[in-house]
Amino acid sequence: MSDSNRKMGFSHESQKAQSVEWYTPPYIFEKMGIEFDIDVCAPKDGVPWIPAKKHFHKEMDGLSQQWEGTVWCNPPYGKETQAWLRKMSEHRDGVALVFSRTDCKWFHDYAATAEAIMFLKGRVRFVDGDCKTGGSGAGNGSILIAWGKKAVDAISKHDGVMVILKNT
Repeated sequence: MSDSNRKMGFSHESQKAQSVEWYTPPYIFEKMGIEFDIDVCAPKDGVPWIPAKKHFHKEMDGLSQQWEGTVWCNPPYGKETQAWLRKMSEHRDGVALVFSRTDCKWFHDYAATAEAIMFLKGRVRFVDGDCKTGGSGAGNGSILIAWGKKAVDAISKHDGVMVILKNT
């Protein structure tokens, strides 16, 4: 990978994208029908469709903050995913949206500690930093990982294959 591509960071749709900011599309929240207490990886200026009472953005370092209540986490993808899922696994109340990377260490160490995983049908069409959705979707399938009954009930409303884990 060239230095110029490395500087651009992860992109859900293209290695040539200029932004590393990709937001969860509104339909993900609409289907869940839940209000979260905290969005721990919120965009700095926010987006109106994320249903959370409190938002931690990058400059606030949501990973180092104390989490309370039911958490929404669409973490930075790549090397940072593991740290966010570790904290979700320890917190045990919330939903994380990540790529379906079942071969990764973080999947076995942290996603497997959840109560349920929803393998979403189709690919998520993430919203870019300009609040536009384009293309055919992410380059990989996505999963919703749920810790706690409220979170499990919320992800069960999505289309896909839901796996209930015995981690209560």
